[in-house]
Amino acid sequence: MAFVTRQFVRAMSSSSAASAAAKKIMVKHVTVIGGGLMGAGIAQVIKTPMTSQKTFESLIDFSRSLGKHPVSCKDTPGFIVNRLLVPYLLEAVRLYERGDASKEDIDTAMKLGAGYPMGPFELLDYVGLDTTKFILDGWHEMDAKNPLFQPSSSLDKLVAENKFGKKTGEGYYKYK
Repeated sequence: MAFVTRQFVRAMSSSSAASAAAKKIMVKHVTVIGGGLMGAGIAQVIKTPMTSQKTFESLIDFSRSLGKHPVSCKDTPGFIVNRLLVPYLLEAVRLYERGDASKEDIDTAMKLGAGYPMGPFELLDYVGLDTTKFILDGWHEMDAKNPLFQPSSSLDKLVAENKFGKKTGEGYYKYK
């Protein structure tokens, strides 16, 4: 999502691509800031080089008025939440692909060992494997040498088979 002032421009995207979308908006006298509201009670507010301090502070105040806790970081793919979450999910997939642990044991370990409400494979299926692949492909295109952004063979295979997770009845797990 990109926010602008003085002129209305609508650019909808996930937080993983929001900063890229904001950079593409080149309108004279427009202040651009990236951000996104998260269901967990936070609002990620990103100050880009084109964002005035006044606009940034206004978005912090606006986030608070919505009952959200604003958090801020530099303009980076995925901001805070998805920048940490997607590599975590993909490392779980790589652990599984290498045969180091089953997806069931990885999910159980993260739920019981780390106190997460869902394991990474459950979360991948819930979010949608197509959505995760879309994010990962975009990040890989931006930074192909980053080991965190490398494609996953099992993810690619499942998406090619239209197995996107819960929404299609099958992903890493079957839901029928």
